[in-house]
Amino acid sequence: MVCSVNINYAFVGSRVYVTIEKRDGMGLLTIKNISAHELESDVSELTEWFTRGDASRGGEGCGLGLAIVKDFVRLQKGSFNLEVDGNLFKTIITLPLA
Repeated sequence: MVCSVNINYAFVGSRVYVTIEKRDGMGLLTIKNISAHELESDVSELTEWFTRGDASRGGEGCGLGLAIVKDFVRLQKGSFNLEVDGNLFKTIITLPLA
């Protein structure tokens, strides 16, 4: 399997952890990493269109990535959740397998 993870906002030298599980007929994808900066936004706002986690960044991104993922997963009858603890950033995607 090939997995591409955008590391533009990850802490330099940190690792990205990816876990794929099958649970109760669902596929569960969890991605964790350490953010280069503590996120300033409320977690619930991070998946809104044009919201950026760090307002001080200039020139990079437009705040669409997480909103696109959330909508895509929803259209596939799945769920998309974020958890943030300081600079630890965790995404959890659950999709039906059949």
